[in-house]
Amino acid sequence: MPKFWNNTNNIAVMVNELVPEFWSSQNVLSKDISRNRKSQYGVKALQRGCRNRKLIIDFDSLPLHVQEALGDPRKIDHNLQNWYRTDSVAVDFYTMFRRPDGNSLLPLEQQRYITNASVLIAVLQLREKHITERIKLGMSLKGLTSFLCNESNTFNEYLERRKMPTHNLPTHPTRFKEALNSFETEFNYNGKLFPYNYLAIVKDVDGKRKVNSLKVDESVLNILNGLFASQPHKPTATEIHGSYEAFLSGYAEVYNEVTGEIYNPKEFPKISESTVKVYLSKWENKAATYKKRSGDRQQYMSQFKPHHQLERPKFAGSIFSIDDRQPPFKDLTGKRVWFYNGLDVASGCITVFVYGKTKEEIILKFYRQMIRNYTEWGFNLPYELEAESSLNMPFTKTFLQEGYLFPEVRIEANNARGKRIERDNGILRYGIEKKRIGWIARPTAKSESNQKGSEEVPAIPYDQIIDNAIEDIFELNNSAHMDNEDITRWEYFTQNQNPELKPTNWQKILPFLGYKQETSCNVGYINLQGKKRAIAMNGEISLGENLINVMKAIEGKEITVYWLDDNQGSVLKALAFYKDRFICEVQEMPKYNRATIEQTENCRKARQIQSSYVTSVEGFIRQQEKSLQKINIVHKQKPKPQNGFFIPGMNRKTFVPSDPETVETVDIPDGDSFPVLPSSSQSWKNSFLK
Repeated sequence: MPKFWNNTNNIAVMVNELVPEFWSSQNVLSKDISRNRKSQYGVKALQRGCRNRKLIIDFDSLPLHVQEALGDPRKIDHNLQNWYRTDSVAVDFYTMFRRPDGNSLLPLEQQRYITNASVLIAVLQLREKHITERIKLGMSLKGLTSFLCNESNTFNEYLERRKMPTHNLPTHPTRFKEALNSFETEFNYNGKLFPYNYLAIVKDVDGKRKVNSLKVDESVLNILNGLFASQPHKPTATEIHGSYEAFLSGYAEVYNEVTGEIYNPKEFPKISESTVKVYLSKWENKAATYKKRSGDRQQYMSQFKPHHQLERPKFAGSIFSIDDRQPPFKDLTGKRVWFYNGLDVASGCITVFVYGKTKEEIILKFYRQMIRNYTEWGFNLPYELEAESSLNMPFTKTFLQEGYLFPEVRIEANNARGKRIERDNGILRYGIEKKRIGWIARPTAKSESNQKGSEEVPAIPYDQIIDNAIEDIFELNNSAHMDNEDITRWEYFTQNQNPELKPTNWQKILPFLGYKQETSCNVGYINLQGKKRAIAMNGEISLGENLINVMKAIEGKEITVYWLDDNQGSVLKALAFYKDRFICEVQEMPKYNRATIEQTENCRKARQIQSSYVTSVEGFIRQQEKSLQKINIVHKQKPKPQNGFFIPGMNRKTFVPSDPETVETVDIPDGDSFPVLPSSSQSWKNSFLK
């Protein structure tokens, strides 16, 4: 709309008001301006366009038919003419507005509400001006509402002449006043305060008008979806329509198993078979019913569950993706071998693999092999694990707790898209293994080149399947990296280790993944695998006070050692525990050559360590010996016991032992004969009663 320019009487017109309705493009308009620059007639520019300025046209230089179409603001054709502007706040509000069902307004609705709001704002400004003028002139405000309503009604004619969108505000003064009063109040929407109530002029804010006109309401949908999902077999939409018709006709009874409610067929409308198909095929209904009916979770997830879009990590060791797989080959018995592979996601390198005839037997072997590989390579274990739940769930309370083997653990149930290794397994299957004899195609392969051929697939010996699978892993690891073709996957893995990775926490994992052996500590050595091994800590043989403290705890006692072997069968790491408490590491004592002439530098270092080991124990014993004090003991005579026991009414002779010095000793001669002692003349009665 033309406007006054720089507080002068000149009227400015913007280029977009002239192009393309009156001129086909801005270039054509600019050429006309340049052509008429020195003449007294033709289109003129109030401001020439350049890099930082817009081209502004002089309204008075335009042809008369263009001036009439645009309207001269100096000539008042309508009272609202100078007040009306498209409200930018209304544009933002109606563009972003959503009904409860999530649907935005249609473009025609948006334009209508933007125009209605802009007209109401112009009417409010006009009302304020008229109220001020009437008060100045001492006039009554009676009839103001009718005046404003009439201005609003006639303003549509002005908008039509200017080829601008028209409004559909109420035409009756009473209804118009209600709309105006509702609109001019402040309005808080989604935590934002608006100067006008833009929502007040929106019809059917909740979107119920469309819903109420439908035959298939929520109660009908509940029956259709419930029948579709709850049947023992998988009924088609045609079967569901037949069941619904039988329900309406009274030949079938429909009830809710949860609430026990029996539905009344008189309360439900008759609908066509096509209507049933349309509603059952809608996404919002299929998402739930197909989930309950589906026996293939992977197929369901591919259709309905959105997947995350992730960037590949930059550092090796940041995330480790593992999964079991069966190379697509059958052995001579008709069975397939099981592999369990671990993929470093950043490098795309399979760093760990184990195999066996059943997948249950290889899961612990896999984690032990991972520790062996990373330890012998000199790399820290990965930070995060992503795995499937079928084999790993039993270990979530032991070494797969977060912070034990991995700081972060993510285990998902039956979600192939949740593990990166699934895609690299596809590279193995279709990029490398497919070239080998005996390759088995998937029955559901979509690509014709991956489907079964006409020739019979031969069986392969078990050992050959294993050898080929390992060769294929080596080929994958030595292939070009996905993001950098100048280096291989293995080279990327070795050159881009994450610097934030932490050392292995052996104390947390060995009790679960290590082998267990009951043994003892004697004279400072712990017996493990038939060898006497030394006490160590942090990878070094313990000496001095550290050694003595450990010996105080376990010397001469039964202990438990958890250990893990390396790829050569030697002890990779061993830890000693006493009553479930970690005590020390167990490490083989370095040996040296008995012959002095054959000793090397390593032998001399080993001899020094052993000497220090022995000296630590001997020094402690000498120190303990020196600390001993000369302490003796003198025993005192114990008090005689008191004979206090008696029986009432009974007198008892007290036994008095004879004095040893007065006892007569009788020598008995050698031999079998004994001398006969002279008998006493006193009778036994006298002796007893005396």
